[in-house]
Amino acid sequence: MSNRPYLGKWVSDEVGMYRPFVYGSEGAVSSNSPYATAAGLEILRKGGNAADAAVAISLALGVVEPYHCGIGGGCFFLFYDSKNGEFSAMDARGVAPSQAYQDMFLDENGQVDLNLTEYSGRSVASPSLYRAMDTLLKEHGTMTLEEVSAPAIRLAREGFGCGFQFARLTDIDEAEHNSKCYEGFAELYLKDGGPHEFGDVIRNPDLADTMEQVARHGVDWFYTGPIADEIVKNANKHHGILTRQDLEQCPVKPCKPVKGTYRGYEVVSMPPPSSGGPHIIQMLNVLENFDLASMGHNSADSTHVIAETMKMMFADRSVAMGDPDFVDIPLEKLMSKKYAKELAGKIDLYKAGDYSPGEGIEARPHRGCTSHFSVMDKQGNVLVQTQTVRNWWGCGVVVPGRGFLLNNAMADFSAKLGVRTTQGLAYGEANGIRAGKTPLSSMTPTIVMKDGRPYLAIGAAGGPRIITSTLLMILNVIDYGMMMEPAVRAPHICCLSKQQGLELEAGFSRDTMEKLKERGHRLVPLEEFAEILVMPNGIMQREGLFYPAGTNRTDGGGGAITASGMTAIDGLCYYP
Repeated sequence: MSNRPYLGKWVSDEVGMYRPFVYGSEGAVSSNSPYATAAGLEILRKGGNAADAAVAISLALGVVEPYHCGIGGGCFFLFYDSKNGEFSAMDARGVAPSQAYQDMFLDENGQVDLNLTEYSGRSVASPSLYRAMDTLLKEHGTMTLEEVSAPAIRLAREGFGCGFQFARLTDIDEAEHNSKCYEGFAELYLKDGGPHEFGDVIRNPDLADTMEQVARHGVDWFYTGPIADEIVKNANKHHGILTRQDLEQCPVKPCKPVKGTYRGYEVVSMPPPSSGGPHIIQMLNVLENFDLASMGHNSADSTHVIAETMKMMFADRSVAMGDPDFVDIPLEKLMSKKYAKELAGKIDLYKAGDYSPGEGIEARPHRGCTSHFSVMDKQGNVLVQTQTVRNWWGCGVVVPGRGFLLNNAMADFSAKLGVRTTQGLAYGEANGIRAGKTPLSSMTPTIVMKDGRPYLAIGAAGGPRIITSTLLMILNVIDYGMMMEPAVRAPHICCLSKQQGLELEAGFSRDTMEKLKERGHRLVPLEEFAEILVMPNGIMQREGLFYPAGTNRTDGGGGAITASGMTAIDGLCYYP
């Protein structure tokens, strides 16, 4: 009887059927798109490292997922350098314009005007993505901008197949609104003024031209050349307050990653102004006080404890987080094991609670649409990045003739203290609007280390659910022993507050749901949320092999390079 390697173990030929996972030894990428994954793997095969591949993936995602991200938006990334064993992080979310002020989104009655926050040039923060990618390439890459831009330029010029999500998101209210209000939107993103259909070939030659010019002239040209004037002009035509100086001085901010431990693993993640990293560590510290494994995966007991932990985290997040350049965030307390033990003690195992922020947790004077990807190379380098234009289709304002639209990241500030954003979050003074300030984010690019080596490279898209989704992937692997693909695809939960309810994806038993109701949870009906609006993905490195997993909630895109040099990608593929 012969055996064959599978998942780092040995499986007998007596096993008749199994769902194989993509894996390889020469590097791996996970993203929301097989096109972007293929772009990254192409660069790795040409001898590039994780940083080189990341730039290619980032630009490719802006082509195939313009409703989520692009060069008119921003990002956070975390990089692990295997040569020196050091981590570095970059805040390139984009900052408020120099003329920004606290009440800039209020109407004449002092109420938040959603047309200004969601659909106007006033909501545009500085588009920092290109500057971040230039910095990453110069500090850690080995290839030129022209080389790593080539796959994205090819996609934009030659075209790509329209996936389920692209088709769906051209048939939503935001797309209809933008096509009526903003010059160039319909021509760029719609089909004869209406939605695309699955399998349509989509091209964007204007974006291909723009990326070619930036690759040739350098990224500074994007911020100081004619495109900068066009960005300012088109944003300000729609109530914007951008200046040429805002583009010229568009910043990227190096920052120190946050670190914690969970059951012997080291967890490294993004620091503020992303709230994800500190709160992932906070929740893991709380959950370390419970034996989740013995409770059982997605049982009533484990789901209850995890939901209570999520609610306490979001309560603290509402007042504790902001841009550390403007507020003093109590990170030491938030991420301490002692504080976590106090929070764990508040959890009643048989009753759902409603939580207020912890004392002394306030920062002192301070729908989610993103795309995440992860890269591991054979040299041991790791890059995790989450990027966004904030809403579906950003603010909707297009830069005509250039092939891209602008973000509405300013909508993540507290337009009015205590009023919930469109992502269901309420903030305190710490997230107030100030010129040059970065709006608070949930993006959580995370690396988990095992015995001093990269083990997981993970993250997600989906507004506040990014944090909870990333948490669940860690729990699924460490507590429940899952491989990367089932960890990504297992049914998810999210709970922002008792009032907003406990979201449960299809896959929870009726008995479990009844027990949760008995404990006082308000379950969000499954017919509304059979699948939570979140897109996790990641890579596991185990026994010298990489196991990538793209999300199954969109087109997917986990891919690896095998020892023979073959490329394997799990996701939708299109052939002419």
